[in-house]
Amino acid sequence: MNILSFDISGNYSSISLLNNDEINTFIQTHDRKDRPDWDKLFSSIGFDSKNDFDELDALAFACGPGSYTALRITASFLKAIAEVKKLPLIPISSLESIALEASHWIDEAEANIYVAIEADTKESYFSSYQKNNQKLNPISVEGVMQMTELSELLKKDDCYFAGTGWPNAEVINSKFLGEANGSAEPIAILAKTRLETGKNFLPETANPVYLKTPDYKKS
Repeated sequence: MNILSFDISGNYSSISLLNNDEINTFIQTHDRKDRPDWDKLFSSIGFDSKNDFDELDALAFACGPGSYTALRITASFLKAIAEVKKLPLIPISSLESIALEASHWIDEAEANIYVAIEADTKESYFSSYQKNNQKLNPISVEGVMQMTELSELLKKDDCYFAGTGWPNAEVINSKFLGEANGSAEPIAILAKTRLETGKNFLPETANPVYLKTPDYKKS
């Protein structure tokens, strides 16, 4: 199974090519104002954008929540390719992908993982998950949480924390997993699991998740 995945955030761009159980991943940080350099991303993993799309079983991308501009650009770009190449386009939650990455840094077979992605200086996107052996199950729905609420959660000692949306987490809680960062690799892994269910993933239904209204402006 071959899946090409992307995680394009406001300050980084990542691409992965999953070939059965092998994954080739590239990630690059950049300024928020910069747009994805698609040709550079393709070449970074040796992907020939003129020929190799025909060898794929699916495309996948981090659908948010996150940067409105980055999500919109990525979804529009991949929808066009998926339509032309008749490929499934699988949207994967950015919060869930970080939770999966975090689970790889946890030795316990079972653990709760709280994930937050910064929305602005006062709020973050939040969700929680349970690691159960090799599975990841959602505990709460995705939503927006105030920094004051997140600070209270950081007082807990029966769970792990991951993501960019926690206020001073590395100082406050020793269970903050600073190594668990977003990238296209967990996107590809989750997409493979979704594709194996046999469900159809139509490009027209692969939409970004904003949680905040698109006309929202950072303070």
